[in-house]
Parts: sequence; C-alpha cells; structure tokens
Amino acid sequence: MKKFYLSAVIVAVIALPSLMVRAQTLTPAQQASVGTWDLGEGGVLETYVQNGKLYGKVLHTRKDLDNNGVCKKCDGTNKNKPYVGMVIIYNFAPEGATEVWGGGRFIDQATGLIAQGKIKAENNGAILNVRGYFGNPILGQTVIWKRIK
Repeated sequence: MKKFYLSAVIVAVIALPSLMVRAQTLTPAQQASVGTWDLGEGGVLETYVQNGKLYGKVLHTRKDLDNNGVCKKCDGTNKNKPYVGMVIIYNFAPEGATEVWGGGRFIDQATGLIAQGKIKAENNGAILNVRGYFGNPILGQTVIWKRIK
C-alpha cells in the first residue's frame, strides 16, 4: 500500500508542473476563445481546451442539417457519426504569445471536407473570428461566431 501512495505522489510531483506550465502558456485572449458560440443558421458549437489545444464540438446543427442525423459524407471515424456531439474543430495550437490559434482543422459536416484554419477571439471574447482555407490562407473564407456564453 505504501508503494502505491509513493508512486501516486511521484506521478503527481512530475505531472503537475507540466500541466501548470501548459495552462500558463495560454494568453487571456486565447482563453477567450473558449465558450459556446452561435454559428448562425441555428448552429451552436462549444469550444474547449484539451492538452493545450483548442477543440470544438457541435451542440446543435445548422438548419440545413438534421439535428438527429449522421455525417454520411465524413470519412474515417466520423463516418455515420451523429452530427450532435461531433468534434469538428481539432488540434488548434496557440501561435506563440499571440491571440491566434492555428495549425488545426475544421470538418464541414455538410460536405465532409476538412479544411485548415485560424481562430481568434475579438471584442473581449464577444466574437470568434474563424478563417478556414484549403492550402493558402489568402484563398480562404472568414466567418464570425457570436458568444452565447
């Protein structure tokens, strides 16, 4: 029993500082990207940070998709997965000390296409500036999501 407690203490001592460092690397502007967002057209998405990266899952689909439907056009593990609860934003990492999240991917549930992108909270976290693109950011599209909470 003592070995178990000693092992648990050692793991905590080693793991806790690394978790604290990871949490400290996010700027307040990056933290402002976490929340629940109105995507327009009925869509609602929740963003969250996991292991220092930004993710987003669908809480309610856009009007053009069936809220009880599945993603038939998605590939891999998302094939035939329910729209609601699906993680459609993943692996966005902080870009240095800026307020921008980059290097991640978006899944368009209507087409199954996966795009690169950048995400940035603006107006004190009231809106999320979301840019998706294929290849070159100049050729992409930007949408604005409004904070719900």
